[in-house]
Amino acid sequence: MPDGRRLILPALVLLGAALLLEAAVALGMTPATIAPPSRIAMALAEHRSLLWFHLEPTLLVAVTGFLIALTLSLMCAVLVYLFKAAEPAVVSIGTIIDSIPMIAISPVLVIWMGLSLPTRITITVLICFFPMFVAILQGLKSAPETAEEMFTNLAATPLQRFRLLAVPYALPYLFVGLKIAAPLAMLGALIAEWTGAERGLGVFILNSLFALRVTDLWAGVFTACAVSTSAFMLVVLFEKLSLNGAAADRPETA
Repeated sequence: MPDGRRLILPALVLLGAALLLEAAVALGMTPATIAPPSRIAMALAEHRSLLWFHLEPTLLVAVTGFLIALTLSLMCAVLVYLFKAAEPAVVSIGTIIDSIPMIAISPVLVIWMGLSLPTRITITVLICFFPMFVAILQGLKSAPETAEEMFTNLAATPLQRFRLLAVPYALPYLFVGLKIAAPLAMLGALIAEWTGAERGLGVFILNSLFALRVTDLWAGVFTACAVSTSAFMLVVLFEKLSLNGAAADRPETA
């Protein structure tokens, strides 16, 4: 099915949900903390300059943290692939760090690093790193045994085995990790701002909450969701462009 037609059903579902919510609010069937979509749209238009003012530092933290996490996860996954003895230690440490609630470790980072940009980027990196690391490592180990045997019979060097066998098979897994981490980067930036930033979309949401500006709060939440969804779709686009070219390089195993 063409991509344009595949978007019609989700768009209709979202439109139907918005209309139902609008009707429910008009009939008094929802709590006062729920704003109707029409008022949220008006708030988005009215505060677009203010929202962009707060969104800029959030995007800076999210993109920087995402790229650093991607670099670290690539380096660690390749290291573990080449030195398999290091896998239990690296995976255990990553699991422990990933299992700690970020809202709990954030104050520790603030005490250690202060209320600074590096602190917010570090929180984002910690949230994004492990999903990408696990996906890339799994991809590097995903080549079938028949392909491994073929490279062994051809006396391939470790570098040839890594470049021509492991990397092509790892690409789909890499994009799985990227699709998980892209929205997480936005979440990490928002959580980081809740630790005491002066400017950011998370700050805008918190200020709206404490001032009981319900519509503005939902406008901030909608903006965060829109950015996260756009990041996910951007990764999907890169995935299609990259995998179409990489498919021709994948070794035949049949």
